[in-house]
Amino acid sequence: MGHSDDVSQAQPKVALPNSGDLQHEIQVLKAQLRTAEAMFTKSPQGAFVLAPSGRILAANRQAGLLLGVPVQTVTGRRLGHFLTPASQASLTALLQRVFATAERVEDDLVLLSPAERPLSVMVAAQRIDEADEAAGCQLVVTNVTTLKQAQVFLLDEVEALRHAVQEHEQRNRRLDEEVHQVVSATEAQLYLHLGRLQSYLNLHRKDVGLDGRVSSHLDTTQDVLDTTFVLLESLGRYLQARQLRLRSTSVDLNRVLAEARKALHGVLAGREVQWSSASLPTVQGDSKALQMIVQEYLANALKFTRTRERACIHVLVETTAEEYHIGIQDNGVGFNMRHKDKAFELFGRLHPCGSYEGTGLGLAVVRRLAERSGGRAWGDSKVDQGATFWLA
Repeated sequence: MGHSDDVSQAQPKVALPNSGDLQHEIQVLKAQLRTAEAMFTKSPQGAFVLAPSGRILAANRQAGLLLGVPVQTVTGRRLGHFLTPASQASLTALLQRVFATAERVEDDLVLLSPAERPLSVMVAAQRIDEADEAAGCQLVVTNVTTLKQAQVFLLDEVEALRHAVQEHEQRNRRLDEEVHQVVSATEAQLYLHLGRLQSYLNLHRKDVGLDGRVSSHLDTTQDVLDTTFVLLESLGRYLQARQLRLRSTSVDLNRVLAEARKALHGVLAGREVQWSSASLPTVQGDSKALQMIVQEYLANALKFTRTRERACIHVLVETTAEEYHIGIQDNGVGFNMRHKDKAFELFGRLHPCGSYEGTGLGLAVVRRLAERSGGRAWGDSKVDQGATFWLA
């Protein structure tokens, strides 16, 4: 028999861990465990470890304070016992989702303390990453009762303010209607008395005949009377603008312009007027309000071009990203831009009363209608170089 028959194959040697290294690793793991336990126990937020059934496996100090019981007494009890019925159902659904998907799930729950004082809490739950199917989930609880109370308080305040605004608006509407009724009744009485005065004036003119001195006084009286009638008509238009019920529809401004020119046909008698206009857009607005605005702008242009041999009135349009700017441009006497806002004030005048007819209410009507429609009205001009009045 040869020597080779007695020689066995060499077996690999396995290095056994040094007992000192093992002891060190054990100490590190114990330190990590103590740190994790301390972080859980001393966390400023309430924290639970829950089984899938909702049974409490562990809880920290803050959790006991939230529940209002010693933390040592909660282990083994179901967290649902400390919740309102609605929150019990929410917790069940939350745990089912956490253990089915391993996702982090958040929800709002309501805790019941021993004094039956509900606490609003926000919870965040996530399954503990372990291979064991019976592993629990960590539930972190944040007391948001004060926040919820502040939210409810703010909502109540908003509702109270909304109610106060509604009452204020209703009161303003009632006052506005009352003022309108008083002014309308006064307007009717003024028309009645002025009509009588006109009749007496006509009779008196017949009585005095051709007496030049008296006739001159009667002419002055007639001028004052005519001005008063015009003022009442302007006041009526202003009241109409205030009371007009606006209905927003698609409005073709080319048609509005044509209707406004047609309404001013009588003013054009004996005038040489050169009209021109860009193609105007279709806009959203109240057709009657737009008609009143354009007509007032055109009448204004005709009035202040009266001294020109030929009046030139051009309607132009500019487009921005948000809106259209419609302008009525004339070659009239213009005005000083330092007084541009005065033109839109009640009874505002940029020229002496005797120079041009009118009451100073026309452009005030325009601004009122523009603002009620969510738009703007303004004017640009240079003295003796015409003016452009705009609507946006």
